[in-house]
Amino acid sequence: YQYDIFREGWIEWGAADAFNFRMGKIKTPNTRQLMVAPELQQFIDISMASALTGALQPGYTDRNRDYGFMIHGTFGCSGEWQYMLAVTNGDGGDTTRNVINPLTSDNLAYSGRVNWAFLGGLGYTEGALKQATCKWYGELGLWGHYYADRYDGGAGGPVPHTAVYDRLAAGIDLAMGYGGFSFTAAWNMCNSSGSDIFNEDAEIQTWLVQLGYHFPGTAWEIAARADGVSSTDGFDFDGEMIEYAFGVNYYLNGHANKLQLDVSFLEASDDFSGLPGIYPGYQGGFFEGNSAVLIRFQWQLAL
Repeated sequence: YQYDIFREGWIEWGAADAFNFRMGKIKTPNTRQLMVAPELQQFIDISMASALTGALQPGYTDRNRDYGFMIHGTFGCSGEWQYMLAVTNGDGGDTTRNVINPLTSDNLAYSGRVNWAFLGGLGYTEGALKQATCKWYGELGLWGHYYADRYDGGAGGPVPHTAVYDRLAAGIDLAMGYGGFSFTAAWNMCNSSGSDIFNEDAEIQTWLVQLGYHFPGTAWEIAARADGVSSTDGFDFDGEMIEYAFGVNYYLNGHANKLQLDVSFLEASDDFSGLPGIYPGYQGGFFEGNSAVLIRFQWQLAL
């Protein structure tokens, strides 16, 4: 296979609900919206803020994947606690890299996530399709990712041991629901410092608030979200950017067969050319000035 085609693949051994061992090219622990499979999203894809959060970590395409291993499991009286702890190579999904490649960082990346279903489990899905009327749901999550990005050589020959960045990303998220209502909120940060290449450190914060309502007894759902990014130094953008988005879903057969339409309005405090996220559509270069509109339509068949 080619490395840019092989997206995800792993083997897993489970000793108990509280301990499972997974090894291969795995999805790394992350903010909640990046843990939700694309076909289970309330909007056509992740928010602008989630796309940037993922792009600041290794292995980002539509989700963050890396080679390594992870232990995960559930515990508690009714399985209300879940955890994930991963150790990966930090180079993302490029299988051509290895320990003798001078462009490869020899350091490992460490990530983890803890999730507490304090009002009943929602799982990693969006919307209210599985919710019962007159019942509350709620989950709180914490996650973190650390990677000391280094290299010991270059295309022109050996160079001294060089620090690209010390990267620390972390965040907190909340998902709740009641009847036809669903709610998601998240706050994340990424700090990049200690570089031998770049003169400035970088600090980026992202936030997300998303609300939906599935009309009882119908196939219709409406949703709205607001999210933002603030950045100081080091990257293509120093300032703030806000997204306001609205969506309508028509569920022919749940998430497996649905029609989706959403529109996003993006406003930046400065010209923004480096916004990542080709898969959800937030890609650099489509801005004129400091604003843009993104319209997406999808008929999803998840077989």
